[in-house]
Amino acid sequence: MKKNRITIELYSLLNDIFKNIWVVILCAIIGSMSFFLVTHASYTPMYTSTATLTVLNSGSATASYSTYSISTEKANVLVNIFTEPTIKEYAAAYLELDRFDGTISARVLDQTNFIELKVTSDHPEKAYRLLNAVLKSHHKVSNKIFTNAGVTVISMPTVPGGPSNHISTSNRRLVIMACATLALAMVIALSLMRNTVKKESDFDDKIESKLIGTIAHEDKRMSLQDIKQKKKKGLLIHSNAYISLRFTENFHKIAAKLEHKKNRSGEKVFAITSVAENEGKSTCAANIAVSLADRGNNVVLLDLDFKKPAVYKIFSEEATENGEVSDLLSKKVSLEDFAFRQFKKTSLSLAVNTKAEPEYRKFIEDGSVAELIKILKREYDFVIIDTAPLSLDSSVTDIINMVDKTILIVRTDTVPVNVLNDSISTISKISSNLAGCILNDVHMNILPFSITGNDESNRYGGYRHGKHSHYGHYGKYPAPKYDIEPIPEENDDSVQNSPESINAITVNDTEEITEQ
Repeated sequence: MKKNRITIELYSLLNDIFKNIWVVILCAIIGSMSFFLVTHASYTPMYTSTATLTVLNSGSATASYSTYSISTEKANVLVNIFTEPTIKEYAAAYLELDRFDGTISARVLDQTNFIELKVTSDHPEKAYRLLNAVLKSHHKVSNKIFTNAGVTVISMPTVPGGPSNHISTSNRRLVIMACATLALAMVIALSLMRNTVKKESDFDDKIESKLIGTIAHEDKRMSLQDIKQKKKKGLLIHSNAYISLRFTENFHKIAAKLEHKKNRSGEKVFAITSVAENEGKSTCAANIAVSLADRGNNVVLLDLDFKKPAVYKIFSEEATENGEVSDLLSKKVSLEDFAFRQFKKTSLSLAVNTKAEPEYRKFIEDGSVAELIKILKREYDFVIIDTAPLSLDSSVTDIINMVDKTILIVRTDTVPVNVLNDSISTISKISSNLAGCILNDVHMNILPFSITGNDESNRYGGYRHGKHSHYGHYGKYPAPKYDIEPIPEENDDSVQNSPESINAITVNDTEEITEQ
């Protein structure tokens, strides 16, 4: 039973954050609007008018030079008097009002005998009038307590120009940040919990099949002219100057394994399929065929994806007379008259469809597809077949029964693990000819100062020497195993004498494909 552990893959995580950044922004906007609505629904603007008073000793010629301590004591007492309800009654009576519709606050300024007096109300002019009334009527109370306390207004009140209870922008920023952080945390959590194959180490832990190859992520870099013309180019090795060596070598390794399998077991008809759309199935099929042809094999690439053919797009082929596979299967064109497309000056022949065929099932039911595969198997060293995705076409399982081996393309972080394992189980039950899986679109380590590679056997982490690699200390992983087999004699025609062929036989990095 495979493990379903949480995987942290930096590229996948950053990609999810980038794709869902609109969710984070939207949550921040919702938080801001909610804060605005809640605060303004219960918000009543209040206005404050302010006056400054000084307290001096009176009753002597030296009143202006009274001691600081006496003046401060009197100021503190007056502050308490200003906040008494009696002052409000006198002020309301002064204005001929039934009640004092406001609040009074007063305080002694630090280390002074100055009093800051404030009146707050729901209207600016009302606050100004109430404060004036307090200044006019407070002596009716203060004179009863101090006979020699002189209160002088040194800063007259004014009509306030705006509300004194502004909504705090700092609180609003906190709400926005909290909402954005919560949304970001949810995106990260969902990304981490998504049970897909996100990197090579995931495959061994989660997928119930053999990994026979990995294909590194390759950007669709195009020339400036292609960009201007909005021309889309397929990721085809040897036909695009922008294809990286790493991408090319990944397919050469897989081609070496298929050669070795053919030499050992005589299997040379391979169906390339996937579970879902957009997993790179057709691109992988095309590049495997090109790589096999580069190694001197006579190869035919047969497009049996009748629903959505794509091989012709990858090779930039146009519709030609007597050049449609559907016409060949419907007997409109004989095999002798069929126009195979030749890929450049290689030994690769293309049998493609440039349009969908709605009635394709009859070709499978009447045996036309099986007959064509048998004929091509006799004529070519390898027959590579591009089929439709398993989840979109049930007839793919019929085609799988007609071939020697089936290779399942698995794109990283695309199809759930349980769906992948169910599809692998289905293929195994139908024909038991599943060669294994190719993990496509594997992203390299994007951390700075890390030069990493990807290899489907050793899982080496980079071209760094020493006891540590990208995946940590080698002590945590089983040591690489090398299954040494006898190297064929030079005159043995069953195996090519190229360095790639020898490597494909001798080291575990290109171990043979085992049957499921």
